[in-house]
Amino acid sequence: MVSLVEIEPGLAVLFADQPPADLDFTPFEMMSAQTSKALTDQLAIASGIGNVAAQGAQGAVSAQGLVRLAPESVELLKTFQPMTSGGWNLGPIVDGSGKIVAQARYAPVVAAQSAAMLTALGPAIALLQIQMQLESISRRIDENIELTRDVLRALHEDQWATLLGLHETTVRAVREAKAVGAVNDHIFASIATKDADLRKQRHLFMSLVRGHLKALDADAAGRRVYIQKNIEQIIADTHGVLMAEGSWHRSQVLRAAHIIRDEANAVENERLLAELVAETKREHSEAMSDIARLLADIERQCRLMAELPGERSLPFTTKRRSIRDAVAMAEALSEQVAALRNRVHTRPDPLDPPVAVFKEATPDEVLRVLRWVVPGEARLLALADVNLDRLVGDNAYIGVTPEHFFISTQSAVRKQGMIEREFPLSDIRYVRFRERDKQGPVLDVITKDENVRLTFDDWAGKGQGLDDARRLGNLLAAAMELPEDERRTDPLLTDESSTDRAIAQ
Repeated sequence: MVSLVEIEPGLAVLFADQPPADLDFTPFEMMSAQTSKALTDQLAIASGIGNVAAQGAQGAVSAQGLVRLAPESVELLKTFQPMTSGGWNLGPIVDGSGKIVAQARYAPVVAAQSAAMLTALGPAIALLQIQMQLESISRRIDENIELTRDVLRALHEDQWATLLGLHETTVRAVREAKAVGAVNDHIFASIATKDADLRKQRHLFMSLVRGHLKALDADAAGRRVYIQKNIEQIIADTHGVLMAEGSWHRSQVLRAAHIIRDEANAVENERLLAELVAETKREHSEAMSDIARLLADIERQCRLMAELPGERSLPFTTKRRSIRDAVAMAEALSEQVAALRNRVHTRPDPLDPPVAVFKEATPDEVLRVLRWVVPGEARLLALADVNLDRLVGDNAYIGVTPEHFFISTQSAVRKQGMIEREFPLSDIRYVRFRERDKQGPVLDVITKDENVRLTFDDWAGKGQGLDDARRLGNLLAAAMELPEDERRTDPLLTDESSTDRAIAQ
């Protein structure tokens, strides 16, 4: 039976005679046997006298390493009730695909206990945490590297040799450290001389990525034009920063392992290691967040362009390539980054609004476009075919999400993939839905700053069309609110009516 003792949410120490063959875990490598035994002893103590889970596990089997639980495993294990007097939860461990790879006894830890445990475990657990990230980086960088490698080499030929050299140097050092079970002076020497180059490459490619983010901080049309002109450069720079980040992160792991080996200066080294790990985690988290933000925007925009009329290809150095190729590249990089962040790579679900106000079926092509236009992961609650109240009325769409409603001409949505106007639901002050004889109804939405009048075609004046239009009006009316700071009082309007005052006189 596999036993897991959680030390922070989603991260647990694995106790087992032999780890399951299919279980993805980080073994206790790059530390001496003495340090490994001390870690196991500290874990039993740090988990608390009241929680005998770690002590029970330690008595039966040995600590094997760290397990980063898939989000699916954490949720499954939390749902199982304790099955023994020792306070274990019994349940399955699943991988990212949902496949059960082992049955486990699971001892969850509360937030306060987690902080105490991590403090008590000291630098050894810090080394293991950063080593686990190293394992993930090394694996993920190699998995899908072929898809965008040629793009990177073509645009950064002058940097490619340096990037590849640092990648191979750090990978070799890690392989040697695992082989001997430590990072000795001979192994670390090859890394110590590369620190300036590692940081130079990381800074170079991160500055390029952040330059793209700044350029994409524009309206929808501006973002699309920038991507159409620079998609190849964005892909190359993103791949480059992942390689540079991986090499730098490996070097930090190796440095940490080298520091922890110096037991003669354990006291000052503990403070040094704590600072090193904290700085590494902070810098890495910031970098991965920026990369993920860039890729999310690129993937969304490329998928949107694939749904719009017009050109179906984008310029690359050697030849034009289809938008689908660009989507595949962005998606592959996004999946790598999500895995490195221990998150699931997601995309918005296809839209299926519960309230749809159309003469016939809701147009599929509009829903496919809006899937990539509606902000974030917001659910589309309603979508309607309306007319703007102008001298020359434009056909438009009004959509409602849990936080906003938007209005856009139909041509802007269908041809450009744009939402022209968006309003917070919290800005709605009053909604008036008015039926008209032999005409479609009128919908007035009074917001904080303006009055919006929309009309429906004649088909919405009766039967199911009228019911659906009225439902849309009720949905918007449910958001009506007058905030306290906009309310007014006047002495002429009191609870006592003028009639009551006249009688009193």
